[in-house]
Amino acid sequence: MSTQQALQLIVIPHRPAKAEEIANDLAPAFAILQKASGLKAVWRGKKFEDRYTQVALCLWESLQASHAFFTSDAYAQFHKTIQPALSGRKVDWAHHALLDHSKLSDRSHLESILSSPAIEVALTKVVEGGTAGYYSQFNKVVTGILDEESGCDGYFISPLMEYPEDQLLLINWKSVDAHHEEFEKKPGFKGCIDALFDYYKEFVVPWHITELTRVQ
Repeated sequence: MSTQQALQLIVIPHRPAKAEEIANDLAPAFAILQKASGLKAVWRGKKFEDRYTQVALCLWESLQASHAFFTSDAYAQFHKTIQPALSGRKVDWAHHALLDHSKLSDRSHLESILSSPAIEVALTKVVEGGTAGYYSQFNKVVTGILDEESGCDGYFISPLMEYPEDQLLLINWKSVDAHHEEFEKKPGFKGCIDALFDYYKEFVVPWHITELTRVQ
């Protein structure tokens, strides 16, 4: 296993409740997670499209450190503690991406999305054998379009460790509207889709993280 740092996306589908109640419900579970050995930083926000769903980005010193926690007694306690907040829903934590897989997933690209008011999350499934071609087109076409887009302030992309042909793409937008209402009406959006279309296993439906704040 690699000793590179790993970014983990965790999605927590909380039962419908007020914001204060959600914070109180999740506090004991996050207190357990934040004591994990090898956890370097945690950011928390919410899913814009579902105000009850909470999102965390965890930066681990290595993929091994994350696996050590999620196979430990501490995770068993985390899992037990968080159940009342879920009401039968399940935490989706199996999304790990290595830093420095390429120049698009280095530290500067990660930092470019962490202060975002609206992070587009595009969990992209790539056709089998198409990952190299996908990255070639992303570098040739998409980076230039995003770099020139006034509503975009950064992006990060890296293969998921669980399924390397699937990609974790995070894009920093000035707002959700800057993405959906402005960028998607411009020629650049069609240019991105056209450049990558042949590599999509299925068309990705993005969603957004808002109110992201570092808590550790």
